Order: sequence, then structure tokens, then C-alpha cells
Amino acid sequence: MAFVKRIDTVFVPVTDLERSERWYLEMFPFKVTFRSSDGRYVGFSFKDHHPLQTGLCIYKVEKVVKSEHETFNFFTEDVEGYHRFLQERNVKITDIHVDGNTRFFEFYDPDGNRMSAVTFPE
Repeated sequence: MAFVKRIDTVFVPVTDLERSERWYLEMFPFKVTFRSSDGRYVGFSFKDHHPLQTGLCIYKVEKVVKSEHETFNFFTEDVEGYHRFLQERNVKITDIHVDGNTRFFEFYDPDGNRMSAVTFPE
């Protein structure tokens, strides 16, 4: 018997909740689905949500501790197009890397949280 069905939400620390909310809404096809009563959390889901999709929640901290590795990645069918999209918005990004059938790049939110975008044959 499986007690756990999915990863429900990933949490990303940010120093400026309003700035980060605007950024995440501009960079991803998200909609806001949750705001905590204490004003420290904003939750997002994809606009084209389905039951097994993982949500993302930003939360307010005084200082973001930098990670040496991205803690999650976003799947895209058009890694080159998404790379251009972020580049046009002056998002800090790396070059696109190729590893077999997988293509990916890293990028950073306004607080320096490291994420990646990846594509591969499904």
C-alpha cells in the first residue's frame, strides 16, 4: 500500500514576497492559489493544473542561504525558446547543456535561488 501519492509542494525562500510573486507570475504559467493569513507565504499552481502536478510556494525570510545545486527543475518542451524568454527578461541564466538526449540550463530568481529547465524525450 502506498501512503504517499505525490510531491505536493516545493518551498522557495525569498526576501521580498511582493517582488518575488510578480517575478514568478511573469516567468511561469502560474496562478496564485494560496496566501497565508500571516502574509509570509504565497502558493502557486500551474494555470493548466492537473492532480499530480507539484505546486510551488514562496515564503518570506530575512536572508536566503545559497545552494550549490538546484533543488528542482522545470520540464519544458522548448528549452531553447524558454532560454530566450528568460534571457530577454534579463534573468541570470547559464548556457544550454547537452547530456545525451537531455538538454538543460540553470537560472536564478531575484534572490539567487538556483533552478533549472530541462527537456528530454518523454
